[in-house]
Amino acid sequence: DDILVILNLTPVVRTEFKVNVQGKSSWKEIFNSDARKYWGTGDVYNPDIKTVILDKKDKYLELTVDLPPLGAILLK
Repeated sequence: DDILVILNLTPVVRTEFKVNVQGKSSWKEIFNSDARKYWGTGDVYNPDIKTVILDKKDKYLELTVDLPPLGAILLK
């Protein structure tokens, strides 16, 4: 049960931010600090995480996500 924490400590939305990971190929957003229930705008979220296989043998993947400004997302 890996959880990936991605922080954006800048006041700028980062669209199509690339993150390289190893292991499982399916990721789901389980927390987004920009959600309205946390007093965020609700504008930046990741309903579908785009994945690209970089190395099938060693299970390296590239994830593409949108990051909220001065915020965090958690993927599981």
